[in-house]
Amino acid sequence: MSGLAAIFHRNGRPVDRESVGAMLAAIPHRGLDGYGMRLWNQVGLGHAKAAVTHEEEDEQQPLVSSRSNCAVIADARLDNRSELLATLPDSPPTAASDAELILRAYEAWGLDAPARLLGDFAFIIWDARRQRIVCARDTSGQRSLYYRIDRRTFVAASEIHQLFQDPSVPIAPNEERIRDYLVPYAAMRNQEEIHATFYEKIYAVPAGHVVVVDARSERRQRYWNLLPPPELHCTSDHEYAAHFVNVLGEALRARLRSTRRVGATLSGGLDSSSLVCLAQHLFSLKLAEDHGFTIFSLLFDNLDCDERPFIEDIQTKYGLNVQFLRLIGIGRDFDPAPQGFMRAPQMPVTSFDAVLAAASQQDVRVLLTGIFADNCFPWTWLYFSSLLRRGRFTEFLRYLRRYRLQSGERLSKIALLYCLVPLLPLDLQKAVRIAFARRDFNRERDALTPSWMPGHLRTELLRRHWARVLETERTRRFADDPHELIYRNLYPPEVAPVSLAHPVQLAQPFADRRVHQFMLSIPPEQIFEPHPFTGDYYAGHKAILRRGMTGILPESIRTRTQKTLFTSYVLRQTEEQWGDYAAAFGPGGRSEIADRGFVLPDLFWTRLQRLRAGDFFPDGMYINRILNLETWLRTFRLPRDQQVTLPSSTSLTAYWESETTNKVLAGSRG
Repeated sequence: MSGLAAIFHRNGRPVDRESVGAMLAAIPHRGLDGYGMRLWNQVGLGHAKAAVTHEEEDEQQPLVSSRSNCAVIADARLDNRSELLATLPDSPPTAASDAELILRAYEAWGLDAPARLLGDFAFIIWDARRQRIVCARDTSGQRSLYYRIDRRTFVAASEIHQLFQDPSVPIAPNEERIRDYLVPYAAMRNQEEIHATFYEKIYAVPAGHVVVVDARSERRQRYWNLLPPPELHCTSDHEYAAHFVNVLGEALRARLRSTRRVGATLSGGLDSSSLVCLAQHLFSLKLAEDHGFTIFSLLFDNLDCDERPFIEDIQTKYGLNVQFLRLIGIGRDFDPAPQGFMRAPQMPVTSFDAVLAAASQQDVRVLLTGIFADNCFPWTWLYFSSLLRRGRFTEFLRYLRRYRLQSGERLSKIALLYCLVPLLPLDLQKAVRIAFARRDFNRERDALTPSWMPGHLRTELLRRHWARVLETERTRRFADDPHELIYRNLYPPEVAPVSLAHPVQLAQPFADRRVHQFMLSIPPEQIFEPHPFTGDYYAGHKAILRRGMTGILPESIRTRTQKTLFTSYVLRQTEEQWGDYAAAFGPGGRSEIADRGFVLPDLFWTRLQRLRAGDFFPDGMYINRILNLETWLRTFRLPRDQQVTLPSSTSLTAYWESETTNKVLAGSRG
C-alpha cells in the first residue's frame, strides 16, 4: 500500500521539492511509515512508505544503485523471490527488499524484467544511463499507477488526484470515456481499467504493460499476455479439484506474507468463505505465519440477504474472531453532495468502504477479499462442445435437454453455434460467430439501451456497442465460449470498488495469474455442471471449488444451492434516499445527467418511481450506472482544493456499529 510520485521535466528544467512533496502529501493514508524523496536535476522521485513485509521494515526508498546509478520507487509484493535470488547476477542478499530485487532485475534484463516478476507491483525507475523513466504494472493490475504527459513534463503517481496537485493542470471529464462507460457492452459489467481514464489527458499504465519516456518519445508496450495454456489432463474430478486448491493455496499463501495482522472479508458465500477457511488450513499446517487474523462481516438485520448463519458455521468450525458491522445508512448509488475526488463514476461510497474503515481501525494493512472470484468462474451453459470433444455423449444429451427447457432457444442454433462451431479451427469460427452476432444485434437493438435516454445518444451507444462486439469476435483467442468468457472477464482487470482513502492493501488471491492460467487449462465442465436436484445455476456453479474445499469449508456453505440476492437491501437504500432522488431528478430538480444530455428527465423520473416499487428489470444496472455518473459529475462543482483531495475513511465511523464475537470451541484452532 505504499505510494509513488515521480516528475520528469523532459525539457531539462529542474524539479523542485515542493512539487514532489505536494504529491506525497495528497496520500497520507499510504505514508504510515514515513516518506522519502530524491532529486536529480530534471527528475524527482518520492515514496510514501506503508510497510507490510519483513523486508520492507528497514528499507528507505527511493533506492539508488551503486552499480548503475538507476533509482527505483515501488509498491510491490513479489511472489517469486527465491527464483529471483537464484538467477539474478551478483547474488543479492536474501534479506533484499522486493524493490531492490526489482531494481536488480531491471539492471540485468532491462525492459524484459517485468515479465520475470511474479506478484502484485507498480514501479517507476529513473535510468540515469539512458536518461529515461520506466513505469510498469503487474499482469493483473493489482497495484495502481497513473500518469500525464506533454512535451515538457511527465508525471506519474499511484493515485489520479496526485496528478492534479499542480494548480496549473486542468481537471476535466473525458467525454469519450464517459460514452464508452454507457455502451451496453460495458454497462452490464463491472468497471474495467483501460489506458484512458475518466479524466481528460490522464492515463493508467495498463496491467501487464511498461511505459518508457525520455526527452523525445513515449512508448507503451505489453510485456505479458495470458496466452492459451496447454490443456491440463487429470484422471478424475477430484484430482482437478486438488490441483486447483494447491494453486489457490499458493496464491493465498503469498498474500499472507505480512509482519502485521491480516484481515479478511467474510460474507458467507463460496468465495470469501473459501479464502478464510483455506487460510486457517494453511496456518494449521504451518504453511503460513499467523501474525493475527481478523474477520469483518456485514450484517443486514431484518433483510433476507443477511448471511450471519453461514458465517457462524465458519466460527464454529475454526473458533474465529469476527467483527460484525451493522450498517446504519451507508451504501448509495447516488450521493447528492460528494465530499471530494472520485477516480471514476462507479466509485460511490459503499458498504465495502465501511469494512475497509473498520479494518484500518484494527491496524490491518492487508485485507483478503474474494470480490473478483466470479471473474474466474463466469456462469455459462455453453460447454456442449467440450462434452462432445471428450466423448461424454450421455451427459451431453441430458444437458442439452435441460438447456433447451431453460433457454427456449431453437435446436438448430444450439447445434450449430454451441456444438459444431467450437469444434472448428478458430479462424474458421469467426465468420460464423460474427454473422450470428450481427443477427442477434439487429433483433435486440431496441432493447439494448433504455428508452429514458435521448434518441441520438442511444444511436451513438448502439454504434459503439456493435463495434465492441465485432472487435471481440475478431480478436477471439479461444475456440470455446467458456474459456473466452473467462479471459474477457479477467483482462482488462476489474477496478476495485474502493472510493475513500484507506490505509489498507487489498489482497485478492483470485486475481493471481497462476489461478487464471489454471482456469484456462481445465475442461469447462469443471467450472459449472448442472445440479442433479435443482435447475438453479448457482447450485452447480464453481464445481471445482466446491469439490476442492471438501473438509475445509463447512458443508452448509460448500453445498449451498442458492446465491444471496441483495434486492431487499437495494429497495431499502432507495426508500431511505428517496428524498435525494426527488430533489435531484423529480419535478423542478436539476441534474448533471439531464443538463449534459444523458437522460430525458421526465422519463427517467418515471423510471425511478418504478424502481422504488421494485421494478429492477431490464435496465436496473443502467440505472445504477447513471446514478453513479451523476455523483461523479457533481464532484466537478466542488472548489479545486476539494476536487484534488480524496475523502478520508474516518468519516464512515458514524455509519456502522460493530459487534465482535469469538467462538473458541473444542477442536478449533483458536
